[in-house]
Amino acid sequence: MNRAFIFKVIGIFLLTMLMSWAVTYINSLITERQSSQESVKHKISSSYAGSQTIIGPVLAVPYTEEYYVKVIDNEVKKVERHKDEYIYYLLPDNLELAGGFTNEYKKLGIYKALMYQLGGNIKGSFSLPANYEIKPQHEGGVISYLPAYVSIGISDTRGINGKPELTVNSETYQFEQGTNLSTLGNGIHAYLGTLNIAATKNIHFEFKLNLRGMENFNFTPIADSNKIALQSSWQHPHFNGSFLPDAATQKITPAGFQAQWEVSSLSSSNQTILLNMLNQGWNGKSTATSASAIDSARASYPAAAQAANSNQSLESLSIGFVEPINVYSQSDRATKYGLLFIGLTFAGFFIFEIIKRLRIHPAQYTLVGLAMALFYLLLISLSEHISFAMSYLIASLSCVSLLGYYLTYVLKSKGHGFMFAGLLTALYGALYGILASEDNALLMGSLLVFGLLAVTMIITRKVDWYQISSKEALTS
Repeated sequence: MNRAFIFKVIGIFLLTMLMSWAVTYINSLITERQSSQESVKHKISSSYAGSQTIIGPVLAVPYTEEYYVKVIDNEVKKVERHKDEYIYYLLPDNLELAGGFTNEYKKLGIYKALMYQLGGNIKGSFSLPANYEIKPQHEGGVISYLPAYVSIGISDTRGINGKPELTVNSETYQFEQGTNLSTLGNGIHAYLGTLNIAATKNIHFEFKLNLRGMENFNFTPIADSNKIALQSSWQHPHFNGSFLPDAATQKITPAGFQAQWEVSSLSSSNQTILLNMLNQGWNGKSTATSASAIDSARASYPAAAQAANSNQSLESLSIGFVEPINVYSQSDRATKYGLLFIGLTFAGFFIFEIIKRLRIHPAQYTLVGLAMALFYLLLISLSEHISFAMSYLIASLSCVSLLGYYLTYVLKSKGHGFMFAGLLTALYGALYGILASEDNALLMGSLLVFGLLAVTMIITRKVDWYQISSKEALTS
Protein backbone atom coordinates (compact mmCIF):
# COMPACT_ATOMS: atom_id res chain seq x y z
CA MET A 1 0.00 0.00 0.00
CA ASN A 2 1.36 3.38 -0.99
CA ARG A 3 2.69 5.57 1.81
CA ALA A 4 1.14 8.68 0.26
CA PHE A 5 -2.27 7.07 0.59
CA ILE A 6 -1.66 6.23 4.26
CA PHE A 7 -0.38 9.73 5.01
CA LYS A 8 -3.42 11.19 3.26
CA VAL A 9 -5.82 9.12 5.39
CA ILE A 10 -3.94 9.98 8.60
CA GLY A 11 -3.84 13.66 7.65
CA ILE A 12 -7.58 13.76 6.98
CA PHE A 13 -8.21 12.02 10.32
CA LEU A 14 -6.03 14.50 12.22
CA LEU A 15 -7.64 17.41 10.41
CA THR A 16 -11.08 16.07 11.33
CA MET A 17 -10.01 15.91 15.00
CA LEU A 18 -8.70 19.48 14.76
CA MET A 19 -12.00 20.73 13.34
CA SER A 20 -13.82 18.75 16.02
CA TRP A 21 -11.75 20.62 18.63
CA ALA A 22 -12.86 23.90 17.04
CA VAL A 23 -16.50 22.79 17.37
CA THR A 24 -15.82 21.82 20.99
CA TYR A 25 -14.49 25.32 21.63
CA ILE A 26 -17.70 26.77 20.19
CA ASN A 27 -19.64 24.40 22.46
CA SER A 28 -17.80 25.79 25.49
CA LEU A 29 -18.82 29.26 24.32
CA ILE A 30 -22.43 28.09 24.21
CA THR A 31 -22.09 26.78 27.77
CA GLU A 32 -20.71 30.14 28.88
CA ARG A 33 -23.60 32.02 27.26
CA GLN A 34 -26.06 29.60 28.82
CA SER A 35 -24.54 30.29 32.23
CA SER A 36 -24.96 34.02 31.60
CA GLN A 37 -28.60 33.38 30.73
CA GLU A 38 -29.16 31.63 34.06
CA SER A 39 -27.44 34.48 35.87
CA VAL A 40 -29.79 36.95 34.18
CA LYS A 41 -32.78 34.84 35.23
CA HIS A 42 -31.58 35.06 38.80
CA LYS A 43 -31.22 38.83 38.56
CA ILE A 44 -34.71 39.18 37.07
CA SER A 45 -36.26 36.98 39.76
CA SER A 46 -34.48 38.97 42.50
CA SER A 47 -36.02 42.22 41.24
CA TYR A 48 -39.35 40.97 39.90
CA ALA A 49 -40.65 37.64 41.21
CA GLY A 50 -39.37 34.07 41.30
CA SER A 51 -41.08 30.70 41.39
CA GLN A 52 -44.31 30.79 43.38
CA THR A 53 -45.74 28.36 45.92
CA ILE A 54 -49.17 28.84 47.50
CA ILE A 55 -50.12 27.17 50.79
CA GLY A 56 -53.44 27.76 52.48
CA PRO A 57 -55.63 29.29 53.55
CA VAL A 58 -55.30 28.37 57.23
CA LEU A 59 -57.76 29.65 59.84
CA ALA A 60 -55.98 30.60 63.07
CA VAL A 61 -57.99 31.24 66.24
CA PRO A 62 -55.86 32.61 69.10
CA TYR A 63 -57.30 32.17 72.59
CA THR A 64 -56.27 32.48 76.20
CA GLU A 65 -56.98 30.50 79.32
CA GLU A 66 -57.10 32.25 82.68
CA TYR A 67 -56.78 30.22 85.83
CA TYR A 68 -55.63 30.58 89.44
CA VAL A 69 -52.96 28.58 91.20
CA LYS A 70 -52.45 28.31 94.97
CA VAL A 71 -48.80 28.69 96.01
CA ILE A 72 -46.94 28.96 99.29
CA ASP A 73 -44.40 31.77 99.54
CA ASN A 74 -42.46 31.96 102.84
CA GLU A 75 -45.11 29.83 104.51
CA VAL A 76 -47.74 32.29 103.28
CA LYS A 77 -50.52 30.91 101.12
CA LYS A 78 -51.18 32.96 98.04
CA VAL A 79 -53.33 32.73 94.92
CA GLU A 80 -51.61 33.62 91.68
CA ARG A 81 -53.42 34.49 88.46
CA HIS A 82 -52.08 32.88 85.28
CA LYS A 83 -52.91 33.53 81.67
CA ASP A 84 -51.71 31.18 78.93
CA GLU A 85 -51.95 31.81 75.22
CA TYR A 86 -52.76 29.23 72.56
CA ILE A 87 -53.65 29.06 68.88
CA TYR A 88 -56.23 26.73 67.36
CA TYR A 89 -55.64 25.87 63.69
CA LEU A 90 -58.30 24.83 61.27
CA LEU A 91 -57.85 23.65 57.66
CA PRO A 92 -60.52 23.93 54.95
CA ASP A 93 -63.12 21.25 54.29
CA ASN A 94 -63.04 22.04 50.59
CA LEU A 95 -60.89 24.24 48.42
CA GLU A 96 -61.21 25.25 44.78
CA LEU A 97 -58.69 27.08 42.63
CA ALA A 98 -59.71 28.11 39.12
CA GLY A 99 -57.85 30.43 36.81
CA GLY A 100 -55.62 30.99 33.84
CA PHE A 101 -52.05 32.03 33.10
CA THR A 102 -50.68 34.60 30.71
CA ASN A 103 -47.01 34.52 29.73
CA GLU A 104 -44.46 37.12 28.70
CA TYR A 105 -40.70 37.56 28.49
CA LYS A 106 -38.67 39.94 30.61
CA LYS A 107 -35.42 40.99 28.94
CA LEU A 108 -32.13 42.15 30.37
CA GLY A 109 -29.78 42.99 27.54
CA ILE A 110 -29.87 40.18 24.98
CA TYR A 111 -31.04 37.65 27.56
CA LYS A 112 -34.60 36.96 28.61
CA ALA A 113 -36.63 35.03 31.18
CA LEU A 114 -40.10 33.56 30.81
CA MET A 115 -42.63 35.01 33.26
CA TYR A 116 -46.24 34.12 34.00
CA GLN A 117 -49.19 35.80 35.68
CA LEU A 118 -51.97 33.85 37.31
CA GLY A 119 -55.47 35.27 37.33
CA GLY A 120 -57.00 32.96 39.90
CA ASN A 121 -60.08 32.63 42.06
CA ILE A 122 -59.81 30.66 45.31
CA LYS A 123 -62.83 29.65 47.35
CA GLY A 124 -63.84 27.09 49.92
CA SER A 125 -65.18 26.66 53.43
CA PHE A 126 -64.26 25.84 57.02
CA SER A 127 -66.52 23.89 59.37
CA LEU A 128 -66.31 25.10 62.96
CA PRO A 129 -66.80 22.40 65.61
CA ALA A 130 -68.70 23.30 68.76
CA ASN A 131 -66.43 25.47 70.93
CA TYR A 132 -63.62 24.33 68.63
CA GLU A 133 -63.55 21.20 70.79
CA ILE A 134 -61.31 23.15 73.15
CA LYS A 135 -61.41 22.37 76.87
CA PRO A 136 -59.62 24.19 79.71
CA GLN A 137 -56.26 22.68 80.57
CA HIS A 138 -56.56 23.67 84.22
CA GLU A 139 -59.27 23.33 86.81
CA GLY A 140 -61.44 26.42 86.82
CA GLY A 141 -59.79 27.74 83.69
CA VAL A 142 -61.72 30.30 81.62
CA ILE A 143 -61.34 30.36 77.82
CA SER A 144 -61.38 33.69 75.98
CA TYR A 145 -61.19 33.91 72.21
CA LEU A 146 -59.14 36.57 70.44
CA PRO A 147 -59.62 37.92 66.89
CA ALA A 148 -59.22 35.13 64.35
CA TYR A 149 -57.37 35.49 61.07
CA VAL A 150 -56.92 33.68 57.79
CA SER A 151 -53.34 33.17 56.56
CA ILE A 152 -52.13 32.27 53.09
CA GLY A 153 -48.53 31.37 52.34
CA ILE A 154 -47.14 32.91 49.12
CA SER A 155 -43.43 32.31 48.60
CA ASP A 156 -42.71 35.62 46.86
CA THR A 157 -45.22 38.34 47.76
CA ARG A 158 -43.60 40.77 45.32
CA GLY A 159 -45.54 38.91 42.66
CA ILE A 160 -48.93 39.93 44.08
CA ASN A 161 -50.57 42.28 41.60
CA GLY A 162 -53.10 44.68 43.09
CA LYS A 163 -54.62 44.35 46.54
CA PRO A 164 -56.79 41.24 46.90
CA GLU A 165 -59.74 41.23 49.29
CA LEU A 166 -61.12 38.31 51.28
CA THR A 167 -64.86 37.69 51.31
CA VAL A 168 -66.12 35.65 54.27
CA ASN A 169 -69.85 34.93 54.61
CA SER A 170 -70.65 37.98 52.45
CA GLU A 171 -68.38 40.25 54.52
CA THR A 172 -65.25 41.80 52.97
CA TYR A 173 -61.90 41.91 54.77
CA GLN A 174 -58.59 43.46 53.78
CA PHE A 175 -55.43 41.39 53.46
CA GLU A 176 -52.29 42.55 55.23
CA GLN A 177 -48.63 41.76 54.68
CA GLY A 178 -47.26 38.63 56.38
CA THR A 179 -48.89 35.38 57.42
CA ASN A 180 -48.47 35.73 61.21
CA LEU A 181 -47.50 32.06 61.03
CA SER A 182 -43.78 31.40 60.62
CA THR A 183 -44.46 27.92 59.26
CA LEU A 184 -46.14 29.36 56.16
CA GLY A 185 -43.27 31.76 55.52
CA ASN A 186 -44.04 34.79 53.36
CA GLY A 187 -47.64 35.58 52.51
CA ILE A 188 -50.69 37.55 53.56
CA HIS A 189 -53.36 37.41 56.26
CA ALA A 190 -56.74 38.98 57.00
CA TYR A 191 -58.26 39.52 60.45
CA LEU A 192 -61.87 38.36 60.82
CA GLY A 193 -62.48 39.69 64.32
CA THR A 194 -63.72 37.56 67.19
CA LEU A 195 -65.90 34.80 65.80
CA ASN A 196 -69.29 34.09 67.35
CA ILE A 197 -68.89 30.35 67.72
CA ALA A 198 -72.46 29.96 68.94
CA ALA A 199 -73.87 31.38 65.70
CA THR A 200 -71.13 30.58 63.18
CA LYS A 201 -70.93 26.95 62.12
CA ASN A 202 -69.48 27.37 58.62
CA ILE A 203 -67.14 29.93 57.15
CA HIS A 204 -67.34 30.35 53.38
CA PHE A 205 -64.44 32.27 51.92
CA GLU A 206 -63.46 33.52 48.47
CA PHE A 207 -60.81 35.83 47.05
CA LYS A 208 -59.20 36.65 43.72
CA LEU A 209 -55.44 36.48 43.36
CA ASN A 210 -53.36 37.96 40.53
CA LEU A 211 -49.91 36.55 41.02
CA ARG A 212 -46.75 37.00 38.95
CA GLY A 213 -43.95 34.47 38.93
CA MET A 214 -41.14 32.95 36.90
CA GLU A 215 -40.99 29.50 35.34
CA ASN A 216 -42.64 27.40 38.08
CA PHE A 217 -46.00 27.56 39.83
CA ASN A 218 -46.69 25.30 42.82
CA PHE A 219 -49.89 24.78 44.79
CA THR A 220 -50.13 22.79 48.03
CA PRO A 221 -53.56 21.17 48.57
CA ILE A 222 -54.37 21.14 52.30
CA ALA A 223 -58.19 20.78 52.36
CA ASP A 224 -60.19 17.61 52.79
CA SER A 225 -61.28 18.01 49.17
CA ASN A 226 -59.22 20.03 46.67
CA LYS A 227 -60.23 20.89 43.11
CA ILE A 228 -57.86 22.79 40.85
CA ALA A 229 -58.60 23.84 37.27
CA LEU A 230 -55.97 25.84 35.37
CA GLN A 231 -55.36 26.80 31.77
CA SER A 232 -52.88 28.78 29.70
CA SER A 233 -51.87 29.58 26.15
CA TRP A 234 -48.42 28.11 26.87
CA GLN A 235 -47.93 25.08 24.66
CA HIS A 236 -45.18 23.29 26.57
CA PRO A 237 -46.18 22.86 30.25
CA HIS A 238 -44.20 20.52 32.46
CA PHE A 239 -46.54 18.89 34.97
CA ASN A 240 -44.65 17.49 37.93
CA GLY A 241 -44.67 17.49 41.70
CA SER A 242 -46.56 14.98 43.82
CA PHE A 243 -49.82 15.19 41.87
CA LEU A 244 -50.38 15.00 38.12
CA PRO A 245 -53.50 16.30 36.34
CA ASP A 246 -56.42 13.98 35.68
CA ALA A 247 -55.63 12.28 32.38
CA ALA A 248 -59.25 12.53 31.20
CA THR A 249 -59.30 16.33 31.56
CA GLN A 250 -55.73 17.18 30.55
CA LYS A 251 -55.48 18.80 27.12
CA ILE A 252 -52.35 20.15 25.46
CA THR A 253 -52.85 21.67 22.02
CA PRO A 254 -51.16 24.35 19.87
CA ALA A 255 -53.58 26.79 21.52
CA GLY A 256 -52.30 25.99 25.03
CA PHE A 257 -53.20 23.63 27.84
CA GLN A 258 -56.06 22.84 30.20
CA ALA A 259 -55.61 20.70 33.30
CA GLN A 260 -57.61 19.70 36.36
CA TRP A 261 -56.65 18.07 39.63
CA GLU A 262 -58.78 16.49 42.35
CA VAL A 263 -56.86 15.73 45.52
CA SER A 264 -58.42 14.46 48.73
CA SER A 265 -56.89 14.30 52.20
CA LEU A 266 -57.01 10.50 51.88
CA SER A 267 -54.39 10.63 49.13
CA SER A 268 -52.13 13.16 50.83
CA SER A 269 -50.57 13.57 54.25
CA ASN A 270 -50.44 17.36 53.92
CA GLN A 271 -52.95 18.01 56.68
CA THR A 272 -51.09 15.91 59.23
CA ILE A 273 -47.70 17.36 58.28
CA LEU A 274 -48.87 20.99 58.15
CA LEU A 275 -50.64 20.87 61.50
CA ASN A 276 -47.59 19.32 63.08
CA MET A 277 -45.38 22.02 61.56
CA LEU A 278 -47.74 24.76 62.75
CA ASN A 279 -47.79 23.38 66.29
CA GLN A 280 -44.03 23.02 66.43
CA GLY A 281 -43.52 26.50 65.05
CA TRP A 282 -45.79 28.24 67.60
CA ASN A 283 -44.20 30.16 70.49
CA GLY A 284 -46.32 31.18 73.45
CA LYS A 285 -46.11 34.76 74.78
CA SER A 286 -47.14 34.12 78.37
CA THR A 287 -46.12 31.78 81.16
CA ALA A 288 -47.43 28.84 79.12
CA THR A 289 -44.69 26.75 77.61
CA SER A 290 -44.69 25.99 73.93
CA ALA A 291 -45.07 22.31 74.82
CA SER A 292 -48.40 22.95 76.52
CA ALA A 293 -49.55 24.97 73.50
CA ILE A 294 -48.59 22.14 71.21
CA ASP A 295 -50.39 19.57 73.32
CA SER A 296 -53.51 21.74 73.41
CA ALA A 297 -53.63 22.26 69.65
CA ARG A 298 -52.86 18.62 69.00
CA ALA A 299 -55.79 17.51 71.10
CA SER A 300 -58.16 18.19 68.20
CA TYR A 301 -55.86 16.49 65.70
CA PRO A 302 -54.29 13.34 67.20
CA ALA A 303 -52.85 12.42 63.81
CA ALA A 304 -50.58 15.43 63.95
CA ALA A 305 -48.95 14.09 67.10
CA GLN A 306 -48.01 10.93 65.25
CA ALA A 307 -46.06 12.97 62.71
CA ALA A 308 -43.90 14.60 65.40
CA ASN A 309 -40.17 14.64 64.75
CA SER A 310 -40.76 13.41 61.18
CA ASN A 311 -38.81 14.75 58.23
CA GLN A 312 -41.77 14.72 55.88
CA SER A 313 -42.39 17.69 53.63
CA LEU A 314 -45.55 19.06 52.10
CA GLU A 315 -46.66 17.68 48.76
CA SER A 316 -47.51 20.07 45.94
CA LEU A 317 -48.63 20.02 42.35
CA SER A 318 -46.38 21.91 40.01
CA ILE A 319 -46.53 23.48 36.55
CA GLY A 320 -43.30 24.42 34.82
CA PHE A 321 -43.36 27.24 32.26
CA VAL A 322 -39.96 26.43 30.83
CA GLU A 323 -38.94 26.56 27.19
CA PRO A 324 -38.56 22.88 26.28
CA ILE A 325 -35.70 23.57 23.87
CA ASN A 326 -34.17 27.04 24.08
CA VAL A 327 -31.63 28.48 21.67
CA TYR A 328 -28.69 27.40 23.81
CA SER A 329 -29.82 23.82 24.27
CA GLN A 330 -30.62 23.60 20.55
CA SER A 331 -27.21 25.01 19.61
CA ASP A 332 -25.54 22.66 22.07
CA ARG A 333 -27.31 19.70 20.51
CA ALA A 334 -26.34 20.91 17.04
CA THR A 335 -22.63 20.87 17.95
CA LYS A 336 -22.97 17.22 19.00
CA TYR A 337 -23.31 16.43 15.29
CA GLY A 338 -20.35 18.62 14.30
CA LEU A 339 -17.81 15.79 14.20
CA LEU A 340 -20.19 13.65 12.15
CA PHE A 341 -20.88 16.38 9.59
CA ILE A 342 -17.23 17.36 9.16
CA GLY A 343 -16.08 13.75 9.05
CA LEU A 344 -18.67 12.81 6.43
CA THR A 345 -17.79 15.83 4.29
CA PHE A 346 -14.07 15.02 4.41
CA ALA A 347 -14.81 11.38 3.65
CA GLY A 348 -16.91 12.45 0.65
CA PHE A 349 -14.09 14.65 -0.61
CA PHE A 350 -11.58 11.90 -0.18
CA ILE A 351 -13.68 9.32 -2.04
CA PHE A 352 -14.41 11.85 -4.77
CA GLU A 353 -10.72 12.68 -4.98
CA ILE A 354 -9.77 9.03 -5.39
CA ILE A 355 -12.51 8.06 -7.83
CA LYS A 356 -12.18 11.15 -10.03
CA ARG A 357 -8.37 11.22 -9.66
CA LEU A 358 -8.37 14.76 -8.34
CA ARG A 359 -5.78 16.24 -6.03
CA ILE A 360 -7.33 18.22 -3.15
CA HIS A 361 -4.76 20.02 -1.03
CA PRO A 362 -4.88 19.76 2.81
CA ALA A 363 -5.29 23.54 2.90
CA GLN A 364 -8.52 23.14 0.92
CA TYR A 365 -9.73 20.50 3.36
CA THR A 366 -8.92 22.89 6.20
CA LEU A 367 -10.86 25.80 4.69
CA VAL A 368 -13.91 23.60 4.12
CA GLY A 369 -13.70 22.31 7.71
CA LEU A 370 -13.42 25.84 9.10
CA ALA A 371 -16.45 26.94 7.11
CA MET A 372 -18.49 24.08 8.58
CA ALA A 373 -17.24 24.83 12.11
CA LEU A 374 -18.11 28.51 11.76
CA PHE A 375 -21.68 27.50 10.99
CA TYR A 376 -22.19 26.82 14.71
CA LEU A 377 -20.67 30.14 15.74
CA LEU A 378 -22.97 31.95 13.31
CA LEU A 379 -25.92 29.99 14.65
CA ILE A 380 -25.42 30.85 18.31
CA SER A 381 -24.58 34.51 17.69
CA LEU A 382 -27.60 35.08 15.43
CA SER A 383 -30.03 33.17 17.67
CA GLU A 384 -29.37 35.61 20.53
CA HIS A 385 -30.98 38.36 18.46
CA ILE A 386 -33.50 36.65 16.16
CA SER A 387 -35.52 33.44 16.27
CA PHE A 388 -33.65 30.14 16.22
CA ALA A 389 -35.38 29.01 13.02
CA MET A 390 -34.35 32.17 11.16
CA SER A 391 -30.84 31.98 12.62
CA TYR A 392 -30.49 28.39 11.46
CA LEU A 393 -31.74 29.28 7.98
CA ILE A 394 -29.32 32.20 7.59
CA ALA A 395 -26.32 30.30 9.02
CA SER A 396 -26.92 27.16 6.96
CA LEU A 397 -27.58 29.06 3.72
CA SER A 398 -24.43 31.13 4.26
CA CYS A 399 -22.35 28.03 4.88
CA VAL A 400 -23.83 26.04 1.98
CA SER A 401 -23.53 28.96 -0.46
CA LEU A 402 -19.91 29.59 0.47
CA LEU A 403 -18.98 25.92 0.22
CA GLY A 404 -20.93 25.44 -3.01
CA TYR A 405 -19.11 28.35 -4.64
CA TYR A 406 -15.71 27.25 -3.33
CA LEU A 407 -16.15 23.58 -4.28
CA THR A 408 -16.96 24.35 -7.91
CA TYR A 409 -13.31 25.41 -8.18
CA VAL A 410 -11.84 22.78 -5.87
CA LEU A 411 -13.63 19.94 -7.69
CA LYS A 412 -13.12 21.63 -11.07
CA SER A 413 -16.82 21.29 -11.92
CA LYS A 414 -19.88 23.41 -11.23
CA GLY A 415 -22.01 20.28 -11.29
CA HIS A 416 -19.90 18.58 -8.63
CA GLY A 417 -19.85 21.74 -6.51
CA PHE A 418 -23.62 22.09 -6.68
CA MET A 419 -24.02 18.39 -5.94
CA PHE A 420 -22.03 18.68 -2.70
CA ALA A 421 -23.95 21.86 -1.83
CA GLY A 422 -27.20 19.95 -2.32
CA LEU A 423 -26.00 17.11 -0.07
CA LEU A 424 -24.99 19.63 2.62
CA THR A 425 -28.40 21.31 2.33
CA ALA A 426 -30.06 17.93 2.92
CA LEU A 427 -27.81 17.30 5.93
CA TYR A 428 -28.56 20.68 7.50
CA GLY A 429 -32.27 20.19 6.83
CA ALA A 430 -32.21 16.81 8.57
CA LEU A 431 -30.29 18.29 11.50
CA TYR A 432 -32.89 21.04 11.94
CA GLY A 433 -35.64 18.42 12.05
CA ILE A 434 -33.77 16.69 14.86
CA LEU A 435 -33.26 19.93 16.79
CA ALA A 436 -36.90 20.98 16.44
CA SER A 437 -38.17 17.65 17.74
CA GLU A 438 -38.61 17.54 21.50
CA ASP A 439 -39.64 13.91 21.97
CA ASN A 440 -38.20 12.10 18.92
CA ALA A 441 -34.75 13.69 18.70
CA LEU A 442 -32.85 10.53 19.65
CA LEU A 443 -34.82 8.39 17.23
CA MET A 444 -34.39 10.85 14.36
CA GLY A 445 -30.67 11.27 15.09
CA SER A 446 -30.15 7.52 15.12
CA LEU A 447 -31.98 7.13 11.82
CA LEU A 448 -29.94 9.96 10.27
CA VAL A 449 -26.62 8.41 11.27
CA PHE A 450 -27.74 4.97 10.06
CA GLY A 451 -28.99 6.42 6.79
CA LEU A 452 -25.74 8.26 6.11
CA LEU A 453 -23.71 5.16 6.85
CA ALA A 454 -25.96 3.09 4.57
CA VAL A 455 -25.61 5.59 1.71
CA THR A 456 -21.83 5.67 2.10
CA MET A 457 -21.62 1.88 2.06
CA ILE A 458 -23.89 1.62 -1.00
CA ILE A 459 -21.89 4.21 -2.96
CA THR A 460 -18.57 2.58 -2.16
CA ARG A 461 -19.72 -1.04 -2.34
CA LYS A 462 -17.80 -1.72 -5.57
CA VAL A 463 -14.69 0.29 -4.73
CA ASP A 464 -11.47 -1.72 -4.72
CA TRP A 465 -9.59 0.04 -1.95
CA TYR A 466 -6.40 -1.95 -2.62
CA GLN A 467 -6.42 -0.83 -6.22
CA ILE A 468 -7.10 2.85 -5.53
CA SER A 469 -4.42 2.92 -2.83
CA SER A 470 -1.79 1.61 -5.17
CA LYS A 471 0.93 3.87 -6.46
CA GLU A 472 -0.29 3.59 -10.02
CA ALA A 473 -3.87 4.59 -9.11
CA LEU A 474 -2.74 7.60 -7.16
CA THR A 475 -0.31 8.88 -9.74
CA SER A 476 -2.23 8.06 -12.93
